[in-house]
Amino acid sequence: PFIARLYGSTPNSLECKSYNDLSDEFIAKMPVLSETGNELKTENYEMYEDFFQSLYQSGIILLESLGIMAVHVLKNSQACRKYIKSKYTSLYIDEYQDSSQPQHQLFLELLELGLSAVAVGDVKQSIYAWRGSDPRYIKDLIEKPDVFEHHIVNINHRCHTSITNYSNRLFDENSLLLPTQEIRVYQWVLNGTQSNVTERLNECINKLLTDKIVSSFSDVAILVRNNNSLEFLKNGLNMPFRVFNDDPLSLINSDVSKIMGCLLVYFYDQKALMTDTIELVSQYRSITPSEIAPIRNIIKKIRSCNNVNYKESIIDITYQLLNKEIKNTEITALERIIADPNLLKQYQPTNDSEVQIMTLHKSKGLEFDVVFHLDLYDWVFPRREFIQGCYDEVFSSWEQDLNLHFVGITRAKKYCVLVSSTQRINSNGETKNGEKSQFMTLDGLSGLYK
Repeated sequence: PFIARLYGSTPNSLECKSYNDLSDEFIAKMPVLSETGNELKTENYEMYEDFFQSLYQSGIILLESLGIMAVHVLKNSQACRKYIKSKYTSLYIDEYQDSSQPQHQLFLELLELGLSAVAVGDVKQSIYAWRGSDPRYIKDLIEKPDVFEHHIVNINHRCHTSITNYSNRLFDENSLLLPTQEIRVYQWVLNGTQSNVTERLNECINKLLTDKIVSSFSDVAILVRNNNSLEFLKNGLNMPFRVFNDDPLSLINSDVSKIMGCLLVYFYDQKALMTDTIELVSQYRSITPSEIAPIRNIIKKIRSCNNVNYKESIIDITYQLLNKEIKNTEITALERIIADPNLLKQYQPTNDSEVQIMTLHKSKGLEFDVVFHLDLYDWVFPRREFIQGCYDEVFSSWEQDLNLHFVGITRAKKYCVLVSSTQRINSNGETKNGEKSQFMTLDGLSGLYK
């Protein structure tokens, strides 16, 4: 909101665009921001300031530059600093281990305004290095005893004790074990490929329900490392399930795509609130008090549609709400979701009778009674690199993969099943020998699983 104080006014309405959505003319003036390691840092701001200003005059704010631009505005706009100091007294950040350098610097700049601050994080759950996140920034706070008090929270209130013991040993083979009379972590190596794994899951999950270990299918999660495994599950599971994955609309990440997604939820879920849609619209255009009633009437129209004509209504209502042309890519994304029952389920009300399926990254912050952690193969997880003539094991991101493995295991409250198989089908459809993951043979795990 304060960028105009530094850049002046622009005749265009502002739109946030990612690097990949810029025209070739603009892309040529920047490093390849879509590649890991090329993330912008605050020291890069001056180098690209003229470029950011030319984008701004064209009505564009670069998504990847938001952090460094925010720091610049906070440092240089007196109005911004006065506004924040008058409006806020404290600042709370969760998942601080996932902060990037610009986010960390922004946090420190806000502290300089006199705000009280709390940062919470766990270096074992740092899983976003590919977008510039680094746990060293929360460690930096710990190393400022004159500014921050450091408190350790080391009691796991979610997982069964045996799951806690197993997950702690991933990082320290000598970590102290908590007393427990029961082991609830399992390592499976099944005969066959991922298709056979799916068959075994059918048997086991149905038995969990029959034996009343879980009360509904939604208490069970199947976590995968990559999207390739999702296809085996979609084609082979014989029970209701819901896949949580990136869909075409969310990947576009525009104001139009977000409004369309919100309208899809409002159409399918009778419990969805109209105010959620109005609040989302208010993020992209100003709404006067006199406009609220007409906007409510526009949104309300979607509930009177049927399953045949609601696509056209969503497009028309989105146009009315934003007064903005809808792009073909956004219409195509909406059509793809409507045509795919698995994608559409993400916009429909949750159902207690559905197994939850998602990638390990998507599972962050969630919890389930029983977790099946798939894709525990050599080469796959942890990811191993092939180097011609080299017979050593070389891993491309051991620490990040181990953190991700830890996140997956600790989603389980009652039981955790780690799954591999004697063969695996790769993304090219080729059948390979399935050696189990190095994560399943780490020192210190012996005796902690069945």
